[in-house]
Amino acid sequence: MTSSARLSLNGAPARLSMDELFPTWRIRDITAEMDARFYIPLPKGNQVAKSSACIVGGQGSGKSVLLAWRAQRARETYGEENVHIIHTDDIRVALDLIDDTPVQYIIIDDAMTYASSRQVFEQTEIVKTYNRSRHVFEEKLHGRPGLILYDWAWQRFGELDPAFRQGDIMIFKTGMAGQTERRTIEQFLGPYCTRYLYETIWDRIARGGDAGNRMMGMSMGCICSMSPERGAGLYRSGVADVPLPPMITHDDHFRNEDAAEDILDQYRDKPPWDRRIPCYELSLEGLKQTDIAARLGVRQGYVSDSIRKVKELLEKR
Repeated sequence: MTSSARLSLNGAPARLSMDELFPTWRIRDITAEMDARFYIPLPKGNQVAKSSACIVGGQGSGKSVLLAWRAQRARETYGEENVHIIHTDDIRVALDLIDDTPVQYIIIDDAMTYASSRQVFEQTEIVKTYNRSRHVFEEKLHGRPGLILYDWAWQRFGELDPAFRQGDIMIFKTGMAGQTERRTIEQFLGPYCTRYLYETIWDRIARGGDAGNRMMGMSMGCICSMSPERGAGLYRSGVADVPLPPMITHDDHFRNEDAAEDILDQYRDKPPWDRRIPCYELSLEGLKQTDIAARLGVRQGYVSDSIRKVKELLEKR
């Protein structure tokens, strides 16, 4: 069938496009449905649940504005005092910063810096860290329920390691140059949503001006457990009242960690730190307090107290 057809209207020929003859599928607004899949309720009992989103968009597409908006949605959903926002470029930093707040909102911005699919042999330890984050959080909670929310944000879809692309939802701020990338995105969004992403959202953002600014709050999203026909559509966002906390980068965090190691070395052989510091260091390896107590032959209460006191030591120095 050709892309257009000749019809006779009152005897006069007319040429109509296929889109006019057969209107295309209407793009749905699925913002509320996507948010419901991501901002899930806190679990019951002593369980820790996890939810993950992947956000793809080129420079200048409004990813940071979107991330701040989504963080604000978390504070509104669970209560500001119940949400700990961690903004970093490395999941290993996030693991160190997890605390006992019921909801940990972990934003890995510019994620491919330390989670690139091109660095296959370097990813093993990082993937292990990601998988351990839930267990580390459980240890912090001491039997209380908790929720970890992950936002992975980066520029090119194929460049993030597949282990981190297994999100519950995906948000595309822009398309990607190249037919291979477009075909990959189309597998998630379907043809109509992909076309709208490329020819409306991305094109207007790229042109700039008022039309581009209006598009900053528009993205195409998909619910990964559903087919594109049912789970893809428009995702809307706004501008948050409160900006994201400053990013704690890999380089800054581990530079500070080196300084902390120097402090620990100064106290390592001095009582009672000679017994307290091993408790703290084993906790950094992800061991549960009960396991640390058994390994060192001390009470669990001593382990907990030692970890707290060593942290206080490092904060004072």
